[in-house]
Amino acid sequence: MMSLSRSFFVVLTFLLFISPLFAIQAAQESTKDASAVKNTAESSAETEPSVQVTDLLERLAINQGKGQFVQQKHFSFMSVPITSTGYFIVKEQSALWQTEQPVFSALLLKPNAIYRRLSLDENYQLLTDSAEFSGVLATIFTGKVNGDDWQLNSSVDNVCLELTPKSGQLKQLFKQVDLCLVEVEQESEALEKNTDKTPQKRQITLTDSKGDKTVIMMTLSNDAFLNEDLDALKLTGKSLGEINAS
Repeated sequence: MMSLSRSFFVVLTFLLFISPLFAIQAAQESTKDASAVKNTAESSAETEPSVQVTDLLERLAINQGKGQFVQQKHFSFMSVPITSTGYFIVKEQSALWQTEQPVFSALLLKPNAIYRRLSLDENYQLLTDSAEFSGVLATIFTGKVNGDDWQLNSSVDNVCLELTPKSGQLKQLFKQVDLCLVEVEQESEALEKNTDKTPQKRQITLTDSKGDKTVIMMTLSNDAFLNEDLDALKLTGKSLGEINAS
């Protein structure tokens, strides 16, 4: 079984649409670094989160929802970001993250494991059974942040939650993660009178240890959550693409 640190790099490179060569190099580099760095969390005084942080935690958390995402990976050696688009479904600590363009891929996040597949014709394969790793991805996908893993601060305008990793392993991956609420311009008088129909948007910015950034814009749909959406979160259920085609 892969080490936790190596699992982090393999899944994140898969998620962030890096080529297989980069994935292999990152995994090898992670394994080398992990042998030299002791994996212990930094000791820090226990402090209660501020009112602003507590408010953001409540507003960012997605207990149940679905929608679309646009993801851009910015490399320092490239002038144009790598862009991918797709769908997501979230239910408590489970999530489906399905990329449709430019190529298909799917990550299925369960509370204690991560699965993936590269086409609709194949079954999901176990990528890692690390509960710790699935918890980190759950933070990114669902907005439910574990304060044991991150130092939490709110932005000046109180619309972004700034996450700084505490542990050595997370520091190998991230310099900072920003979870932000995005205001949606109301396009009609009808929307102004019915704000419940206004789509919710949030922006996730992942800054890795080398300074490269991945920016994800998630737009939550107003459509009702259906039994088919629950099926898509099961290993034996339909994929979101199959649901949309039916």
